[in-house]
This record gives sequence, C-alpha cells and structure tokens, in this order.
Amino acid sequence: MLRFSGFPELFHAISTRGNGVSSGPYHARNLGFHVGDEAENVRENRRILARECGFKVENLVCAQQVHGSEIQIVTRAQRGRGALDWAGALPACDALVTAETGVPLLILVADCAPILLFDPENRVLAVVHAGWRGAVAGIVAKTVATMNAHFGSNPREIRAGIGPCLCAENLEIGPEVAAQIGEKSALAPRGEKFLLDLRELLAHDLENAGIERENLEISPFCPKNRGDLFFSHRGQNGIAGRFGLVAWL
Repeated sequence: MLRFSGFPELFHAISTRGNGVSSGPYHARNLGFHVGDEAENVRENRRILARECGFKVENLVCAQQVHGSEIQIVTRAQRGRGALDWAGALPACDALVTAETGVPLLILVADCAPILLFDPENRVLAVVHAGWRGAVAGIVAKTVATMNAHFGSNPREIRAGIGPCLCAENLEIGPEVAAQIGEKSALAPRGEKFLLDLRELLAHDLENAGIERENLEISPFCPKNRGDLFFSHRGQNGIAGRFGLVAWL
C-alpha cells in the first residue's frame, strides 16, 4: 500500500494466490491451516512467502481468528506462535499489535478486510482482521485505542490501510444483520436485503477513532471479482484458501 511507502522501517505485503504448492480450491498459495488444506502444503506456502518477503518464517506470529474484537499485544517472546501450525497460534483474537523489531505479524482473510495500522512516531504496528462482525464490534477503533493506551500512539499520526475485501455489490446481508450496522451510509437496500459497504463502514470507524482521512488508503480490489488473484469465501462457495497481510518492523 502506497500510504506506507515513506517509512523504510516498516515492511508489509499482501499475498496473492500465485506461487504456491496447494491444489484444488486452495490453489496455489493458501496460508490457512484451518480450511481443509494439507498442513505441509500450508507450511511450504508460508516458507515461500517468508523467502519472497525477506523475513524468517520461524519468527512469524499468527492468530486463531474468530470474527471478534479481541486484541493481542505481541512481544519477542511470542515469536513463532502459529508460524508453522494452527495449534500454536495466539487464541481467539483478531488483531495483533507490536512495537518489537523482527516480529512479523500475519492476518488471514478471504473476503473480510485485512487492515494495517502504523504509528511512525512511536514505531508501533497493528494488523487487523475485520468482517462485518468485527466492524460492528468496533475492532479497528479498539485497536487504535490499544495502540494509544499501551504505546502512546496519537491517532492523528497513525497511517491506515484497508486491504482487498468484498465490495458492496458482492456483500449482501439480511435485515437482521443490517439492523446491527451503526453507520447507515454504508447500507444500500436491494429488495428485502441490503448491500453492505464494508470499506466505508471500516473507514467511518477509523475516522471516529481519530484517524485522518488523508492518512487512510483503501484497496480497490474485491476478492470475489478477482478470483485470479485472491481467495474468496463467497466466490468459492465456502471452500477457499486464505491470503494474508504480513507486516513487521
């Protein structure tokens, strides 16, 4: 994401489906252990990602994501948690925050939004997984608040990026879900259902948390529309691999 290009201390990447060893609905670079792929394929895909990006896969830290709003502060002692297995990943959390160097953090998605937050003043980064449930629970605002409380991050100095996620035309929800959406400008009626603009919902939450709109970048890619590049849970009828956002200092 270009918003972060001026900060040489920050490294980040969003993976695609290319250059991996998995097959079938997981072709080719599935990074998720929990979706039915062979575990050794996932390990090799993560090793490939690490080699390409220039970090040590043994230092990677991952989360057992649950579509919630729990946040984990990651220390150097936690390097390797979930790097090459599912069981070792940090349990029941959807955002990882660190101020440590050499600790790459990975968030996995396949329609939900991967979000990168970076405070260049205090050298703090966060990676966040947010679908509609996480957005409704305010996970991005809570992550910004965590960065402020633990590291002194000023929200107005934080840079934010929303990665590839479902666009509004592909995110149809029922009225029971729409009733939970606080930002009504993110909703558009379609018959008896609604279209949810997840990007706008998250952007609104970030702005309410103090992020300046000029410090926010939003990817135009929709995984369902670009199945050649990204896995899509909805686009693949619920059987799909996972691509990821990885970032480190």
